[in-house]
Amino acid sequence: MVEPPPPPDGPEAPPPAEVPPPTLAPGEPGLCPTCGAPYDAYQEYCLECGHRLPPPYGVRREVWTRGSPAWLWAALLALLLVALVAGAIVAVAATKNDDKKATSIPVVTTGPGTTDTVGVITQPPTVTINPPTTTFTTTTLPTTTTSTTTTTSTTTGSTGTVSWPAGKNGYTIILKSVPTSQGRSKADAAAQKAINNGLTQVGVLNSSDYSSLNPGYYVTFTGIYDTQAQADTALPNARAKGFPTAYTRRVAD
Repeated sequence: MVEPPPPPDGPEAPPPAEVPPPTLAPGEPGLCPTCGAPYDAYQEYCLECGHRLPPPYGVRREVWTRGSPAWLWAALLALLLVALVAGAIVAVAATKNDDKKATSIPVVTTGPGTTDTVGVITQPPTVTINPPTTTFTTTTLPTTTTSTTTTTSTTTGSTGTVSWPAGKNGYTIILKSVPTSQGRSKADAAAQKAINNGLTQVGVLNSSDYSSLNPGYYVTFTGIYDTQAQADTALPNARAKGFPTAYTRRVAD
């Protein structure tokens, strides 16, 4: 028995279409097609095997190439900024020049009626107005001088001493003070010594008779003065003539 022949083969199936490798969105990490190591977005070479990775590693790098529109717009913007800055500098310089020209003033005068100027403003001629002459008359009033004369009445004793004038308030130089309990002889001896040494207006008074002096002393003095300054001026002479401890004192009732 003869077997029937097998059915003819059907038409050949078309070859499977090639599936393109998956494309990663920009900014997403992937795996190296050679060694399978992961890599970051925009990484150009694999860090494990050194294989050059497929795009999108070059997306960000190519944005600023000379042929990209972004680079062109950046260059145009830079040129525009340079032009604006240059224009501003020129405008400021022109304004300063205008100000200088407008404020120029005359600097040299060659003679009456002629003025050499630098700038745009001409100085007007100077007009001098002389003020009216005023005459002052000086009247000299007579000067009245009043002189005050102080009269001091002194009494000279037989030994050449003087007594302090009654009611006189003034200054003198104290040569020596002796307690009244010791008698008056030492005070009179000091007065005679002063007269012999050339001092003038030498006398002895009782301090109890004057409120400005300490009571209970016979006081030998020289000089009857109206002011403290006069007594201070004569003090060095009294000290030089044998009374080194002499001092000035006010005498008043």
